[in-house]
Amino acid sequence: MKHLYTALLLGTLAFTATIQAAVELKEGPANLDNIQFAPVERTPEPGQVSLRVQYPNVDEVVTEQPVEVELRLDWFPLGYDSGNFPRRKEIANRKTGQSLHIFIDNFSYFPINEALFDAEDDHDEFFDQITEFELPFKLSPGMHILRAFPCRSFGESLKENNCSIALPFYYQDKTPILDIDLTAPYLTYNEPQGTFDNPSQPILLDFYINNCALSKDGYKVRVTLDGGNQRFLYDWTPYYIYGLKPGTHTIQLELINPQNDLVPGSFNNVTRSFTIESP
Repeated sequence: MKHLYTALLLGTLAFTATIQAAVELKEGPANLDNIQFAPVERTPEPGQVSLRVQYPNVDEVVTEQPVEVELRLDWFPLGYDSGNFPRRKEIANRKTGQSLHIFIDNFSYFPINEALFDAEDDHDEFFDQITEFELPFKLSPGMHILRAFPCRSFGESLKENNCSIALPFYYQDKTPILDIDLTAPYLTYNEPQGTFDNPSQPILLDFYINNCALSKDGYKVRVTLDGGNQRFLYDWTPYYIYGLKPGTHTIQLELINPQNDLVPGSFNNVTRSFTIESP
């Protein structure tokens, strides 16, 4: 009887461990202070999307402000809701629709969600969109970096090849004021940004990685929430953050090399804030 009880006890413990492992795998790699970071699958992407810069040219010296930018985007209609994906109901979904997220240097992005013509007026919208806009702030003299990539209406960036651009240009003179090598590994913080009005929904964490792959033994992203909770992310995929309370929060993202050191560069240590409103 004693042996039977021992066998039943060991079997129960093994079953419990299996259930716990399954829950941990489903909910994500970390659960600190009731905050969970859960990796989710990328939203399916159309493989033919491409983004190119028409103006300014690489290393061009721009002399007038506000600086004008012209981009060409193929196979990704701007301003339309990403309505075919369930994610739009799981997290905040912007009414302004799909957009280009534009980054200048290491500032937060600003969205562009309009092309020069309406898709309803021209069936070629999906093949060739041109968007022109002025930078919404003044630049200091010297080197600047333009980065951009298309995003779904719920903020998730497209991560396939040819979906992102990064371009150095100059305003007034060629002073190299930024510490960045666009051929080396670098990180771009995307979401969360702004204000969220539904505290019952998870918050999307999304970022862009260039010139390296993430893994447990290689490059990784260290995320610090509100200056305290810290963990590593090993997959380049969107994450849902569960358990955040209303108020203002900060997220710091750092790109870490295989030796567990911060990767040099102006873009690889970024802190952003966002707000969750009370119901």
